[in-house]
Amino acid sequence: MSRTRLSWLTFATLTVAIVCLAAGFATAQTNDVYWVNYYSHPGKTGDTTFHIVNPGTAVTTLNNNGQPTNGQLCADIYVFNSDEQEVECCGCELTADSEITLSLETDLLGNPINAKNVTHDGVIKIVSGNLNATPCDPAAENTAIVPTPELRAWGTRNQMKGTSAVVETEGDFAAAPLTSSELTFAESLCSSIESQGSGKGICTCGYGD
Repeated sequence: MSRTRLSWLTFATLTVAIVCLAAGFATAQTNDVYWVNYYSHPGKTGDTTFHIVNPGTAVTTLNNNGQPTNGQLCADIYVFNSDEQEVECCGCELTADSEITLSLETDLLGNPINAKNVTHDGVIKIVSGNLNATPCDPAAENTAIVPTPELRAWGTRNQMKGTSAVVETEGDFAAAPLTSSELTFAESLCSSIESQGSGKGICTCGYGD
């Protein structure tokens, strides 16, 4: 076999291997369904708000009046402190083309599983999922969460400017690839909160929709 033919076969084999590896990696994560942001416990600077929108892209059927008959999505929310402990979780249903507004102080940190675990800074994770229960079940106790595009989220933040002035800024949640292990990790911690917290650790869905 000539060197040219051997090199070509080697290149072809390597290309197939890379494609298969990429395909396997792609199946292990789902895009456009996982959104993350940080919180900074505002204290004297005032509350922080977060906004989640269902843009209606999951709608597949309309009624005779042209209105959506499906397209509901769950915003499965997991709040982590800076020590990587899940302090609250909840699932919020959003109908197509709707929005909900959540308060950091009241909705997301107002009912922690252990108040001593609430830290000044932390992480808010949102999984855009199917309507797996009513209300949505972020622990997936009875029905699995199927990541389903494509909720969007924004958050405001109050920041000190100088020694006295408070400036409000706004930014969108950052998209991240969702692996099955990350979803299982968040679900299992939420399941422990639901089963052991006696109502503690369950966040609320604010207002809207």
